[in-house]
Amino acid sequence: MTLMPDDEPELNLSLATLLLDEDFLPALAGGEAPVSPARAYLLSLNSPRSRQTMSSFLRVVATMLGSSSLDTCSWGSLRRHHVMAVTELLRDTGRATATVNTYLSALKGVAKEAWMLKLMDVESFQHIRAVRNLRGSRLPRGRALPPEETRALFNACDADDSSLAVRDAAMLAVILGCGLRRSEAVGLDLSDVVTEDRGLRVLGKGNKERLAYMPAGTWQRLRMWIDDVRGEKDGPLFTRIRRFDTLTNDRLTDQAVYHILHVRQRQAGIAECAPHDLRRTFATAMLDNGEDLITVKDAMGHASVTTTQQYDRRGEVRLKTARDRLDFI
Repeated sequence: MTLMPDDEPELNLSLATLLLDEDFLPALAGGEAPVSPARAYLLSLNSPRSRQTMSSFLRVVATMLGSSSLDTCSWGSLRRHHVMAVTELLRDTGRATATVNTYLSALKGVAKEAWMLKLMDVESFQHIRAVRNLRGSRLPRGRALPPEETRALFNACDADDSSLAVRDAAMLAVILGCGLRRSEAVGLDLSDVVTEDRGLRVLGKGNKERLAYMPAGTWQRLRMWIDDVRGEKDGPLFTRIRRFDTLTNDRLTDQAVYHILHVRQRQAGIAECAPHDLRRTFATAMLDNGEDLITVKDAMGHASVTTTQQYDRRGEVRLKTARDRLDFI
């Protein structure tokens, strides 16, 4: 099966989009229109993906508060009982505890900006900031792929003799072999390849740079993509390929990674998986090989060991093994 060229549009809430918004221009020009606390909060976030997510969440909240958009919502009038009512309603609609707490974090951030813009008094801001996160947990999402499925994934790429297959195999190998987020993988440039260390300079969350070291198989796939197809031209490491194997210098998007993995897993005949499942597979394999949590945390670019532990799927296998040893009947 031949893949179609990847031409998905990139969804991105950029700084330029926020800065040039009509609500900002009057304030910059000395007009009377106040800056939206929600916009100010979004500007304070480091990554475009975070701005996209929080913008979506704040639009939901604005609607719940009776406004038509996050810009027309009177965030300065927000009070503690409003925030508590919103979180309760979000929980009642079936959203996971972690998701509700992310909404709460966004509301606290907007309240802080409203206070700093003198649209909210300090007492109201402190009361909102004191609202506690919801407690509780859900079963972890996603899964770690077993070795036979990862082999099938790359076998599916090897069965395709197109340039797309070489690129896809290299990109999936980098995500899997280095435990990268999809945004980190598509954000790589050729100049980020550190040949002498067989590594990659990765820019992760919080604008933190780390060096990701590639296992032999990943390095081999990446060199095949660079040497046989991409070439040494400066620019994005993983680029779009048009019809008839026409190489471009356009960077792949986050959405393209989903599309590529979906097609390849369907060709491989394996169960549904997402790009982040490759990251979970990396963490689980590292821990299964006896690496300590601190090492895995650093490799994945996490700020906390607690976050790293959430990627460990070994417990599922242990529970299934314990179940199979039981014989009551």
